[in-house]
Amino acid sequence: MAISLIRSLKLQNGKTWALDFTPQGNKLAIASEDHKIKLVEIESLEKKQFKLVNVLDDTVHKKAVRTVAWRPHSNPPCLAAGSFDTTVSIWSFANNDNAIEDDDDDDDAGAGLEANEMDLMAIIEGHENEIKGIAWSHDGMFLATCSRDKSVWIWETDEMGEDFECVSVLQEHSQDVKDVTWHPSKYLLASSSYDDSVRIWSEFDDDWECVAVLNGHEGTVWCSDFAKDNSEETRLCSASDDSTVRVWKCVEEEPDGQQQWICESVLPKAHERQIYSVSWSDDGLIASTGSDGSIVVYKESAPAVWEVVETRKLAHTVYEVNEIKWIKVNGRNILVTAGDDGCINVWDFQVLLSQ
Repeated sequence: MAISLIRSLKLQNGKTWALDFTPQGNKLAIASEDHKIKLVEIESLEKKQFKLVNVLDDTVHKKAVRTVAWRPHSNPPCLAAGSFDTTVSIWSFANNDNAIEDDDDDDDAGAGLEANEMDLMAIIEGHENEIKGIAWSHDGMFLATCSRDKSVWIWETDEMGEDFECVSVLQEHSQDVKDVTWHPSKYLLASSSYDDSVRIWSEFDDDWECVAVLNGHEGTVWCSDFAKDNSEETRLCSASDDSTVRVWKCVEEEPDGQQQWICESVLPKAHERQIYSVSWSDDGLIASTGSDGSIVVYKESAPAVWEVVETRKLAHTVYEVNEIKWIKVNGRNILVTAGDDGCINVWDFQVLLSQ
């Protein structure tokens, strides 16, 4: 089977909502229904060894933690967490030396909670309703947050991630905003909404403005992700309540900053119900998951022509899957999923790539 389970980590009884890896790829942050943020370290992928190394202070958030995101190029690594209590917490490792050790340095593996202790650096407030998504820009300068209050906020921060200034509040969505994601190398932001659209935002003349609206889905757009193939083309995939994944392409940028986008592809329909999460790997594969509990992986066999290359049903038994992400560990493509069963499942995709 192309998608094989490496390890299932049962960390709680309630839902696991979201996950994110450190830029180094050795630690995983998990957002959960029990108000807690958990840190798991990959000790050895080959030996299937994973270790829960910290549970961050569960008194900080009064409701479920919905989303987590590690800041790029941050030393020591810095973590943002968004909650249903309307706030975002910012955390940083207290021990600089141990926090950024290489994966293969086993001498500190037993340091446990002490080596992986994180300090609360800031609490960001402003949204009127629960936080649904957060994302850092490629250089870590900006943090985008979105909420059930129908708005997207953009925050600028300092090098240490201690001070945050709101530089823009974007309120053009007509319904709650489910997700935000940044382009991997540009100040270009996509937001997905209950109003069935994706909006593209960019900075122009020192102001953030909507430069494109992507319409076509026939239901809530839960998630989107930019292509990471380093080409000059700007492409985005999106996942929706209408059980489809679409690929969009920017075909023109006008002098006033406005952009023209087209729906380049509607991927083969492989899900039976809503698709909650989609992830685009750095070598061009798209993975999706959702309320039917399936993992589907797509490959572009020709320009704008996609095919389903593998499906894994019941990825979390009978439970819905809330998020999926690609991570490359030692050259291997790994998929990680978060489910309503309280589990984080780690999947190997190496078999397919070797065929």
